Amino acid sequence: MLSSFYSAISGLSASTTGINVVSNNIANMNTVGYKSSTATFKDVLYQTIHSSSGTSQVGRGTAVSSVRTDFSAGSLETTNSTTDLAIGGDGFFIVRDPDSATAFYTRAGSFSFDSDGNLVDSDGNIVQGWEIDRTTGTRIGVYGDVIISQAPSEPRATETIDMNVNLQSDADWAGDIGDLTGTGTAISAVTASDGEYPVVGDYSLSYNAGTGALTVTVTDASGVPHTYTDSSITLEAGTTYTNFGGSGLDITTAGTSSFPTTGTSTQGVDITGFDVSDATATSNYSSSISVYDSLGQAHTVNVYFRKSGEDSSGQSTWDWYAELDGADSATGQNEIAGSGTLTFNSNGVLVSGGNAQTVTFNFSGAAEGDQTIDIVFGSDTGGGTTTQYPIASTTNYSTQDGYAPGTLESVSVSSDGTISGTYSNGQIIELYQITLADFNNPDGLKKEGSNLYSETLESGVAYTNAAGEGGLGSISSNSLEQSNVDLASEFVKLIIYQRGFQANSTVITTTDEVLQTLIGLKR
Repeated sequence: MLSSFYSAISGLSASTTGINVVSNNIANMNTVGYKSSTATFKDVLYQTIHSSSGTSQVGRGTAVSSVRTDFSAGSLETTNSTTDLAIGGDGFFIVRDPDSATAFYTRAGSFSFDSDGNLVDSDGNIVQGWEIDRTTGTRIGVYGDVIISQAPSEPRATETIDMNVNLQSDADWAGDIGDLTGTGTAISAVTASDGEYPVVGDYSLSYNAGTGALTVTVTDASGVPHTYTDSSITLEAGTTYTNFGGSGLDITTAGTSSFPTTGTSTQGVDITGFDVSDATATSNYSSSISVYDSLGQAHTVNVYFRKSGEDSSGQSTWDWYAELDGADSATGQNEIAGSGTLTFNSNGVLVSGGNAQTVTFNFSGAAEGDQTIDIVFGSDTGGGTTTQYPIASTTNYSTQDGYAPGTLESVSVSSDGTISGTYSNGQIIELYQITLADFNNPDGLKKEGSNLYSETLESGVAYTNAAGEGGLGSISSNSLEQSNVDLASEFVKLIIYQRGFQANSTVITTTDEVLQTLIGLKR
């Protein structure tokens, strides 16, 4: 009969444990990352008895079989901190005790940076992750402490300029026509014809008074000689000959008093194109871009465009010049660093010259001289291509790949756990990737308090990977995982345990009354 006492006592103990588990769940219903627990029970100590129908067994009570943890995900709460992180799916954050170097595991992602740049939890444990090589963008070695340095990001010297412009197809000729030289007197003025583009060079104008013929010769910058004449006309005094002989020049003869009537009159004129000392007046369009030297210092590169020719088929050529002003040039003078030619067909499509053209720059105050930069005007820029249409010249796309040193302004965390720094120079650099861990038997983890778990023989060894890989969940920034406590379920369990406790108490009082009755038989 006394065994019923002990059975009831075991029931009281089991119910008490259940109430303790429920109360702990309710107490932690607002704890970030908390996982609720459930007590399970088992029957114990069966006694064999003999009866008229054979042997039977009578139980001797109950005991707690286990307290299991529910690792299902809690709902996510949105926060204002980018370092508040939540795991959507399986996995744990890894944190390290800075004093003992012991690794712990947690679902509570309420992290922040300490004074040393360590990403830590509220107890100062350091979050673990892989450092990322800033050059290759790949992970380096094994995971370790996530430390975001406040040191400035390294500068990058410009290696490529991509520039796409539209150049006005009917742009006027740009350049300078010098004064007439020589002892001859036949020609009084030379100007550029409207819509024409005379060759740049030193011209010779030879007039034969006996035949009335004028011969114009010039050798261009490539060393090719050009001769212009018009056998259909005989020069007369005081007359202007438009686009004489297809030269692109309007040639005006001297008045009667100066116009020679015998012999040969030879004169010269120097026609120049782009002049760095008068760049704006001797070009049709310009576009400027800031580039960076090896120290990250900014320099302005001016690219000037000048239409240099158009043939009878409508094919046009434009010369471009990469120029440095004195403030950015190592010589302190305005200078042309490099030049090239763009060729367009009659439809305004770039047909040559748009590929990368290497130009060597010597910037003022630079750590290294002879900095080479590829200038690209064609489709390789990724922003279209340079064109020649009869609309105003404009820059459609312009970029370069260098940048100055920058200070860290903010960090962000992507869904795969990559921590990126945004710097004052506009660069976004991947710095670390957070490491996640999981276990074959998460129920075997030991709870250490402060939302931490530690590895045990029952849990097995942790296996690690990046978020979203190997069955691990993704990471949500600006989010915290709330506890997964279901308050309604906990209240139902509380009622059940309370009734169980009351019932077992009744068993004890009933057994006590039976014993009192038994004792009262002898009076």
